[in-house]
Parts: sequence; C-alpha cells; structure tokens
Amino acid sequence: MAISPGKRSGTAPSASLKAPRLPTVGNVLPALSASPRSGVLTGWGNAWLAGLVGLDDVITQMHRALGGEAAPHTLGDEPLVLGLGALRSAGAQRLRLVLPAPGDATGLPGPAEVNRDAITAGEAIIVIGPNPPLVLVPGVVVHGPALEGRLESVHWRVLVASRVPPPGAGLRAAEHDLSNAIRTTTAALIDLDIASARPEVLALLRDRGVDDPGPGLGPGHPPGAHALLARAERLSTLLDLAARDDGAAVTASEIARRSAALRNLSAAVRRAYAAAYDAFDPTYAPVPPSN
Repeated sequence: MAISPGKRSGTAPSASLKAPRLPTVGNVLPALSASPRSGVLTGWGNAWLAGLVGLDDVITQMHRALGGEAAPHTLGDEPLVLGLGALRSAGAQRLRLVLPAPGDATGLPGPAEVNRDAITAGEAIIVIGPNPPLVLVPGVVVHGPALEGRLESVHWRVLVASRVPPPGAGLRAAEHDLSNAIRTTTAALIDLDIASARPEVLALLRDRGVDDPGPGLGPGHPPGAHALLARAERLSTLLDLAARDDGAAVTASEIARRSAALRNLSAAVRRAYAAAYDAFDPTYAPVPPSN
C-alpha cells in the first residue's frame, strides 16, 4: 500500500471528525496533556522504526494514551497499523514532534496551509525520510453519544511538507530555558500574590521531585530526556491549575502580567516536550539479557 497525502479538506471515512478541541490556559495558550497523542506516536514510532519494539507495541501505547478506551485510529485512508507500515515503505526514517501554538510556528515545515492546520491542531509529526517529507496532523474522531460513554480515536491526515526544518536546540538548551521560565514565572506570581489564592501552583513550580514520565518515551531515549519530560508533564499540571481562574490578579494590568508569565512558561514547556521526544537515540535502548 502506498501513502496518499490527503487534501486539507479530507475527513475520516466514518464517524464524526472534528478538529481537536484545544483546552486553554485561561485565554493564554493551548494546554498540553500529560501524554500528547503526537508525542506518544513519535516516541514509540521512532523505537519501532529502529527495530526496538514491534508495531503492536506502538498501537498499544497509543490506546493507553487515550485512556485505554479508544476506537481504532486511522492514518491516511488506512488503519493505523497499515498506515505506519506504508510510511516505512515510503522511506520513513524518523519522526519529529512539533507543538506549535498561535503566534509560534517554530519547527513547522511549510507550506502555509500545512502550518495553519498544525497550529489549529496544536500538534503534528514531521516524517523524515520520504521525498518530499510528510506531516501527520491529528483530528479527533468521536464515536457514539456522550450519554452512552463515547469513544475517541484519532484520524491522522497525511500532508506534504515543503522541507525538513533544522532540529531544535536539544535537551540542555530546553532544560535551561525551562529553568529560566520557572524562575521568572515564580517571581511574577509571588509579586502578584498568586500564592495566597493558589498555593498549589507555586508548590508545583518549586517541586523538583523525580516523577516517572507518561508512556510517550519508548525505548531509546537518554535519562535526561525522561527527566525533562517528567518535569514538563508536572508543569503542564500547573498550567492547568493556573487556567482555572485569575488567582489574586484583579486589575487588567495584573491579569496581563500573569498571562505573560504563564505564556512564557507554556512556551518553555512545549519546547521541553519537543526536545525530550526528539532526543531519541537507539544506543540508549536496554540491552536484552543474554541467554
């Protein structure tokens, strides 16, 4: 089977397809889930392309990322398992996660209409290897009425990219940016007396405990990537908490300062996610025990 890049107006052959509904950090920026679907497919897809895991492992992790109650996914016009096989046949060598936001098209490959679709979705995957390169943009497919416990799956549209952008700055730069963003955000929230309204927000900012990251990073990622992703996931929880109200900010000026601080942190968290997933290196895969 060959991969057939879809038109921007294409939809899944069945069920109800809609653009992903983006949760928001107040009215600041799209929030990130602990395991973004594009991240999980990138992390485990790279491990599969390198021969570290089987295709069944990729599919299993994708369903786990959606809570284990997901309907089948599609890629292009095929079930995900066949679509991934077609990507490999088309020359796919590596997947790269992109997490754009309105006003921030960093890492997007063009053309403009592909970039717009990726920004609308809040996430995309660049497929490196095929000529021309491809972009996978997810859309949520809802099955069944909400009252009966609806299921969600993902239809991945396959679009043609203009180029493969240069890779991001890497783990160390992302960790440095995240630390700086935490410091500036903490200072801004303390100055605005956010602690009196939501002390749990500052607690999460100051917590450097070691958490296990979600399922997104498959085998083949260095320890620094796991640590950075776990930290970014914890900060995603903070952004969700901060989005629920304006804290102690009262005036328009205070709300604007708070929004600017959270916007800076949200951008750093997105860069950290992308750097962690892009740090795939098969030499870090566990060595199977000898018989």
